[in-house]
Amino acid sequence: MSSQISFRHAQRGSTASGLLVGLLIGVLIAAGVALYINFGPKPFVTKVEQAPRPAASAPAAQSAPIALPGKPGDAPVEKPKYDFYKILPGGEAASAPVSNKPAEAPAADKIFLQAGAFQNPSDADNLKARLALLGIESNVQRVDLSEKGIFYRVRLGGFATPDAADAMRARLLTEGIEASVVKAKP
Repeated sequence: MSSQISFRHAQRGSTASGLLVGLLIGVLIAAGVALYINFGPKPFVTKVEQAPRPAASAPAAQSAPIALPGKPGDAPVEKPKYDFYKILPGGEAASAPVSNKPAEAPAADKIFLQAGAFQNPSDADNLKARLALLGIESNVQRVDLSEKGIFYRVRLGGFATPDAADAMRARLLTEGIEASVVKAKP
């Protein structure tokens, strides 16, 4: 009977020491993680040096000064206010999209690629956005085909050479977008 008592006593001692060791290991791991988070590399924090700004001679009409944390005595930083509909080309969301490229006077026939033509303008805008995510600039053109109705074309270009157009067409094919070659005359 004494062997059973000593066995139970030994079992209780090993359980308590196991809990103590486990707790100690947990505290050490938590301390290590806390140190790493506080003093380790911070990948999402970028340090940007700001160039000194010239003093504004007149306050902006659409912006209000906002005090941001900084050194005492710093001038408040002005934050511009933007109105979404004033930024859009033409002032309306429903108007036909306008190209961001400056107008070029073509000297000869230029080659364009047409990635799609849609009756629904949102489908054309979706394709334009998909191309923009690929880093490809495109334009949406509104065309009235009297009998068929209004279509919205998604076009890329003007490419100066057929080789440049073919290279872009091959790139579009790798992304699953079929484009047809269109020539525009001046």
